[in-house]
Amino acid sequence: MNTNTEQNNLSAVCDSLRVCTQTLAAPYQSDPLALYQKLSQQSEHSLLLESAEISDKRALKSLILVDAHLKIVCNGNQVTITALQQQGHLLLSYLQSTLAQQSQISLELSNDTLVVEFADNVQQLDEMSRLLATNPMQVIRQIQQVKSDDHPFSVFLGGCFSFDLITMSETLPTVQDGENSCPDYVFYFAESLIVIDHQQQSSEIIVNSLITDDSRHDDYILKSKLRLAELQFRCEKAYIGADLDLQRKTTQHADVDIGDEQFCQQVETLKENIRAGDIFQVVPSRGFSLPCPDSLLAYKALKKTNPSPYMFYLKDQDYCLFGASPESALKFSSESRQVELYPIAGTRPRGFRSDGRYCDDLDGRIELELRNDEKEKAEHLMLVDLARNDIARVSEGGTRFVAELLKVDRYSHVMHLVSRVVGTLQPQLDALHAYQACMNMGTLSGAPKVMATKLIRQIEGKRRGSYGGAVGYLTGQGEMDTCIVIRSAFVQNGRALVQAGAGVVYDSQPQAEADETRQKAQAVLNAIRIANANVDAVHEQGA
Repeated sequence: MNTNTEQNNLSAVCDSLRVCTQTLAAPYQSDPLALYQKLSQQSEHSLLLESAEISDKRALKSLILVDAHLKIVCNGNQVTITALQQQGHLLLSYLQSTLAQQSQISLELSNDTLVVEFADNVQQLDEMSRLLATNPMQVIRQIQQVKSDDHPFSVFLGGCFSFDLITMSETLPTVQDGENSCPDYVFYFAESLIVIDHQQQSSEIIVNSLITDDSRHDDYILKSKLRLAELQFRCEKAYIGADLDLQRKTTQHADVDIGDEQFCQQVETLKENIRAGDIFQVVPSRGFSLPCPDSLLAYKALKKTNPSPYMFYLKDQDYCLFGASPESALKFSSESRQVELYPIAGTRPRGFRSDGRYCDDLDGRIELELRNDEKEKAEHLMLVDLARNDIARVSEGGTRFVAELLKVDRYSHVMHLVSRVVGTLQPQLDALHAYQACMNMGTLSGAPKVMATKLIRQIEGKRRGSYGGAVGYLTGQGEMDTCIVIRSAFVQNGRALVQAGAGVVYDSQPQAEADETRQKAQAVLNAIRIANANVDAVHEQGA
């Protein structure tokens, strides 16, 4: 068969490729983490996303990505797409055909893997041209465009953008790899999902099959129904996780990569940049590490002790990432075309007395002090202004506004000042364009953002990986919902890295900023210590 005929056949197959979605109701699961644990035991690639009310932390929705057709990994200008199941090869063919039609891309297909190499477009000066240029985001965008049934999760991509993805569109100092080895992005295209609605107390099983005109449709439909029945059977039982004794906690010391004295020196150095007019604000960070033999148990402890609007547990064959984030990264609704940022800046510890007892009156006085702190308000309003600028760059004229300003959100160990900025996305742009324009969130970088990020790289000297990036999902309908990767742990080879930063401005006190990083890391470190103290007892319960 000649090359033209092969290409025509490949094109015909790709043109007819679509996602066929089968769904089935399942018994409501009040403990999605226990269900996730049962379903993901044999999987090397899975994801749990949970959302809750900000005010009272009541659970809203849980999404369990049980199995995936594809794994998509970006490192620099190279994207590697791996078929995890037989049907994933249809997507490799689809991507090979559609991406080959675009300029400045090279492709290499071998066995289960397609490697896509993109040209470096960082030097393009025009901001909109840079935003619209072909880059590694195009792989995700191309998958979103696969034809599918009219179900919100027929095309579901869950995963993580790293902090370092910003080098895709900005020229930054080169740094060495850090302990957090998360790639520039990693996403999974879902084959099977379970969606749990805690308000309606309902569960839905979703199985997505890939078919073409050449496919044996009946076989695929039968396989989908069998998979649905298997998952329904496994969901019939109400899974309740083993109990955790939250009073048990190890006294394990957390190693820190930058001690207080060195961190304070870094703060002073960055304040010199502020005085010189290079930046207005910057967010240096440091990492705390300790053993974590059971990352899922640590996530459970974190969920119980520090419930947050965004909870996540991402399992990859090489590492795990879990967290309880208070802060949305970027949210986009395809129906309203509204894009949203939720800046958080300004932190205080909760109202605990020296003996460890909580006091409402003390908590209220701490809130009042936070609200009246001119330094905290100035830092927060600076980041609100940065969010306004980010939203304005991708929004239709006159649609950007501040929906909420200077609220206080409370968590287990800290309280924060928060605001919300929204706008209507320009018609030629999508959620990925918006994320590219806004990354990384100012609360994790500073202002001006690019210069602050350059200084962060110079002073930290290594990649941040997942810390300060975003975790969440995109759909084929264009929806995007992500949170910033903070209050999180990156776990590899039985050891957890918990990174935390502090916002530095003109009148920052170095030791206070060092203390703030410890306060922010404390909830995750304590959860890991609780898990480590409970690990033997919990495993005995599950035996």
